[in-house]
Amino acid sequence: MQLRLFQPQDLPRVYELACTSLSENYNPTLFIDLYSYWPEGFIVLEDEGQVLGFIFGIMLSRSDARILMLAVDARFRGRGVGTVLYREFLRQCSLKGLRTITLEVRVSNVLAIRFYEKMGFQLSGRVPRYYTNGEDAYRMQLHM
Repeated sequence: MQLRLFQPQDLPRVYELACTSLSENYNPTLFIDLYSYWPEGFIVLEDEGQVLGFIFGIMLSRSDARILMLAVDARFRGRGVGTVLYREFLRQCSLKGLRTITLEVRVSNVLAIRFYEKMGFQLSGRVPRYYTNGEDAYRMQLHM
């Protein structure tokens, strides 16, 4: 397995993973548009040329980052792919001197909430009707 930065040719697979894993319908241009803000915050893990998962985040300020998406192919969940991606994202944040990371997660996504809590995140609020289907999100935050 190899960690590397997102490349534009990864877009079809990343888009597929995002839509299937995160149950949202994203506009593919979103990935390219936001990628330009912080390329080091868009990381993929591949094995034999196949993207298994990705993490995608942006810098909000000189001290804050936000994870926009973390998606892992269902066949590879529970095998540490998300942890490897998250740790590399955290490393990139540290290199930039960022001190706080925030994210949103579906209130119904118990596995993701547990994962982020295990990584040190704490619940910091609830965002009503955050997702396109009307589901609320929890906002979570990590102070590094």
